[in-house]
Amino acid sequence: MGQLGNLRGGIDAATMKKIAIITMFIDHLTLTMLEIPRDAQGTRIMYTFPGGEVLDQLGRGIGRLAFPVFCFLIVEGFLHTRNRWKYLVRLLVFAAAAQYPFCMMAFPNSTRRHADTIFTLAAGYVVIWCVHTLARFLPDVYRPVPSAALSRAENGDGQVYNNAMFALPAPFDNMIVRAVLFLVPGAAFTFGICRLVKWTGCDYSYGGVLCILLLYLLYRVRDLSLGASWAWLTYYNENEVLAFTGFFLIRCYNGKRGKQNKYFFYLFYPGHLLLLYLLRRAVFGA
Repeated sequence: MGQLGNLRGGIDAATMKKIAIITMFIDHLTLTMLEIPRDAQGTRIMYTFPGGEVLDQLGRGIGRLAFPVFCFLIVEGFLHTRNRWKYLVRLLVFAAAAQYPFCMMAFPNSTRRHADTIFTLAAGYVVIWCVHTLARFLPDVYRPVPSAALSRAENGDGQVYNNAMFALPAPFDNMIVRAVLFLVPGAAFTFGICRLVKWTGCDYSYGGVLCILLLYLLYRVRDLSLGASWAWLTYYNENEVLAFTGFFLIRCYNGKRGKQNKYFFYLFYPGHLLLLYLLRRAVFGA
């Protein structure tokens, strides 16, 4: 799988995803059973017994591993899917399916707008698709992802993706013009998507979208992409300093897909959210 696949590591994409799913479940279980419910006096459950706050910090800290892995897998999925439109539609369908369970599990009493994490991943996917398309204004050596890193990716028409440069009239065919045509619309589109995810209340908001974009833009150099993405997430939310565990896991990626069911995560995500919501209702009545 391209430049990243040439680096040594012992973990394939399937194993990374399984670890991320487990840690995500621990994170959500902790949120659901310790942070959200309150006792008769209105005190959060995590403060009602010895060690509860430490247990909460431990569970939420473990969960910080998951999001960077899902961001990275979005980039890998984009680069190696056979049909990018179908991939995007799948993201949006399951994001919609998870929306109600997500709000009931994480924000049961909120009156603000909220959108689940898959919507954030889909937004990041759309951004890197735009940037990837605009990168065809650039020679291959200057593109975020070299053509050699792409597998048999296809566009929405089912044709093999064309990586040739966009043709420009001779007077304008120079690197300055090409750089402007890449940077200006790419930055404008990214800004628009970031405003949209912030307005809709997407989980991780623009912080998640830009994390995906950084992983894509710096794809040629894994250590730089991981370090920059971790620094950005930590700047966006200081609690994400513990996300280094997820970036370390990505560093161990061997470039192989591994044996996996591509629909398992999409079904597990809304399913576990609904299960945790029902569990909290059964135990605490709210």
